Amino acid sequence: MNADKLHRIQNLLVQWSMKGWLLYGFHDLNPIAKRIAPLPEGAMISRRWAYWIPAQGEPAWLVHAIERGQFAGYEDGFVTYSSWQSFEQGLLALTDGPGPIACEYSPDCGIPYVSWVDAGTGEQLRRLGYELRSSADLIQAIDAVWTPAQLDSHRRAVSICLEAKERAFDAIREGLKAGAILTEIDIQRVILDFFQAHGLEPVHPPIVAVNEHAGDPHYTPTPERAAVILPGDVILIDLWGKLKDVPEAVFADMTWMGYAGKRPPARMQEVFDIVARARDAAFALADARIRAGEPVHGWEVDDAARNVIRAAGYGDAFIHRTGHNLDTHIHGSGVNIDNLETRDTRRIIPHIGFTIEPGVYLPEFGVRLEIDVYVHDDRAEITTLPLQYEFVRVF
Repeated sequence: MNADKLHRIQNLLVQWSMKGWLLYGFHDLNPIAKRIAPLPEGAMISRRWAYWIPAQGEPAWLVHAIERGQFAGYEDGFVTYSSWQSFEQGLLALTDGPGPIACEYSPDCGIPYVSWVDAGTGEQLRRLGYELRSSADLIQAIDAVWTPAQLDSHRRAVSICLEAKERAFDAIREGLKAGAILTEIDIQRVILDFFQAHGLEPVHPPIVAVNEHAGDPHYTPTPERAAVILPGDVILIDLWGKLKDVPEAVFADMTWMGYAGKRPPARMQEVFDIVARARDAAFALADARIRAGEPVHGWEVDDAARNVIRAAGYGDAFIHRTGHNLDTHIHGSGVNIDNLETRDTRRIIPHIGFTIEPGVYLPEFGVRLEIDVYVHDDRAEITTLPLQYEFVRVF
């Protein structure tokens, strides 16, 4: 393991009075453990394993005896097992006895995004005398913090996404003027072609959703159900991606709203304005707390947005969290802006990124406005400027 990363983990373990961090894996059960533990590249590990990072001292492995050879050349310490009895004995030897340990567990599954240790293994560890503590804050501090190079990769991805968004709305505008038949998939293809030409990897195709389709937060156009874009339509475009050619690149993720006409209907404009106020309220709370040096948690920022929408009478139509962590994965391993689907009690810490994306979803249309935020030591920054305060007019 990288010496700097090990030093940071051990400092946090000491600070939080934990004996160590037990990264436990079995097949693909724990993706966080597989990402953080220095497993041999390309190795075939078919049995249970654990990587122990003590608060003091050197990390060590617990692996099945038949798989010790997969770690040829490793200088870490090793404990091997073969029977289920020796697995338990090996755990105790690996950790120098029980105590308070971090693992991928969340009390009451309050943060399911970090809850990867199965219930049976949790029971086994408790029976052996371990006190289980969630590794959620460790994961964020180690796995979700951006380097300066990653911040630069994010900014470059933002620039490409913003330009792709402009190309998409231009294509709609030109198509309507020419009387062409354009569907949601046609505009999705405009975005994907632009991404391909500029080295951006979306992972999943962008969302282009018209009218009632925009009222479905995770609508995906298909040839069978793709709507034709017509005058008077509301258009939601949600696009994301990261640079293909940059190792550990960070995603950009944004949502913009368009209207195919000069003036949207009054209720549509009302909903847009409410969502914009909710977005701004969420950012304002996060930024103010960070500037004041005060703690701010994911659930609080969610409440700031949600309270605006509730007060306006649309609370039941805001059916998802306000935002998600953003890193090398589109839904990263750090704090989410959430007090609906879960109550994310993690603090927002420096050098992480997250989205703010409130929405109101009605049977006839939906509105979502999504921005990205990066946390500096002394402030929060919206990286996806400009903010949208009115529909993009495409007519």
